[in-house]
Amino acid sequence: MRSLLAPALLFGLAFPAAGVAAPTAPAAPAAAAAGATAPAPAEEPQTGSTSTRLPGLATRPAAPPEFPRPPADPAARRAWLKSALDEVFAAPPFNRAKVGVLVSESDTGKALYARNDKSAFNAASNVKIVTSASALALLGPDYRWKTTVSVVANGRSGSEINGDLYLRGFGDPTLNTEDLATLAGDLWAEGIRRVKGAIIADESFFDGAHVGPAYDQKTDSSVSRAPSAGLSLNGNLISVTIVPGSKSGAAAKVLVEPPSAGFVVQGRVITTGSGPAPATVETGESEGGRTLITVSGRVRAGSEPRVYRRRVINPPLYAAYTLKALLERRGITVSQAPRVGVAPAQGLKILSTNDSPPLGVVVHDLNKRSNNFTAEQLLRTMGAEIVGRPGSWEKGLEAVARYLNTLGIRKGSYQMMNGSGLYDSNRFSPEQIVTVLRGAMRDFRIAAEFMASLAIAGTDGTIGHRMGGTPAERFVRAKTGTLATASCLSGFAGSPGHAPLVFSILMNEVAGAGDARAAQDRVAELLVAYIEGDAPAAGERPVTTGR
Repeated sequence: MRSLLAPALLFGLAFPAAGVAAPTAPAAPAAAAAGATAPAPAEEPQTGSTSTRLPGLATRPAAPPEFPRPPADPAARRAWLKSALDEVFAAPPFNRAKVGVLVSESDTGKALYARNDKSAFNAASNVKIVTSASALALLGPDYRWKTTVSVVANGRSGSEINGDLYLRGFGDPTLNTEDLATLAGDLWAEGIRRVKGAIIADESFFDGAHVGPAYDQKTDSSVSRAPSAGLSLNGNLISVTIVPGSKSGAAAKVLVEPPSAGFVVQGRVITTGSGPAPATVETGESEGGRTLITVSGRVRAGSEPRVYRRRVINPPLYAAYTLKALLERRGITVSQAPRVGVAPAQGLKILSTNDSPPLGVVVHDLNKRSNNFTAEQLLRTMGAEIVGRPGSWEKGLEAVARYLNTLGIRKGSYQMMNGSGLYDSNRFSPEQIVTVLRGAMRDFRIAAEFMASLAIAGTDGTIGHRMGGTPAERFVRAKTGTLATASCLSGFAGSPGHAPLVFSILMNEVAGAGDARAAQDRVAELLVAYIEGDAPAAGERPVTTGR
């Protein structure tokens, strides 16, 4: 029961583990556990119903009348599934694409459908499945990051700190401006009013690298390329707001959030009364490690302010400058400019500490929203905690290799260069992705957190806008992956009373992402139909009301 309990709870299942006899139960509950439904009350006839109502949930979308229904016979149903999936991937848009697929039973591991399942593909953000499962298994769902503010012992005289203030990061991917404001408030409450030295930004929990492997394949300032560091803030992003001027020809206002002296703004945006009005915002490095924000272009008069999110250049200095601004806003003066350094190994007194949410919560942002920054922070944290400090990409990949080895995936059988799956750098087979998915699902320690981190079809995350109003809505949990010519979807298709199916669809050299996503959605719908193929047809089965 250990390996199946958490997935069973998540999918509303009720089935025993292999080799464990199912407990004896009264007839009616047993029927419900097997996936049947109890007869509806006599006063509420359900004949002709076209939907299934789950206890406590809104009506589940029913398959349209033209949706193919599989035969009830198991062998015929498997043949039906193969034929239906072959038809999807034989469509003209995929004539020149490379497609790898594996669909397996979650309880037995038996393959139901395979197409190039052992071949290596660019898995794009499906690599985050590997990163998140490894982190949960190696660090534990309760793992938390900390960020501290410290001084040298005996370095305080009354309301003054005689030397430097040390802001130490330990890889927290969630630290934000509000957290720093709380740390500043704690120092105020401690009676501190002046720091005679500087704020020293200590990022030594990781090595000094900020740009991950393969991230240099592009050079833009986009959110997806946010740098990674032992001391990071706001995902190492800033918000730049362009506010149109009062009249045509006037310069637009440029506002940076969070405000601090850590930014240098150059260029200007002109307000225009007509014509196209594109504005551009890019970031680069300025003197002293500060972030240079270059703006240009035009903005239409009377239009709403527009917010651009951009990556910073030096994450630890970004955090230190922001803390300095927050301290000064509180009335605590800091005499010197922030700088990057390393806190003394001994003799420090911690004045305040911020603790992150647990890893089991953090992986939601990683998988549901496909957060590249969080993926790299997790990878390097594994390197620091499992292999040894300072954390690096190389050490993080070694930690992941140790986890994959426990699943039977040997080092050298795959290629992994970073934790996010960005660009042309990672190669996994559908079989390997399914192995990781099934391994995480069957590991009682992490199953609940891992499954809950995946996006839910038609409901949330990167597939919240997909498969809505179909039989797959809420019955598919999966991770997407999208690059210029790669489109992937891997996860689980389930239904109450049935063991879910595990699937991985890796598509490379696709001509259009829209066609690829439509095919993946169709496959997911067919998998749900296959699972429910042993149930009576809609209109023949009663509706569960939860009474």
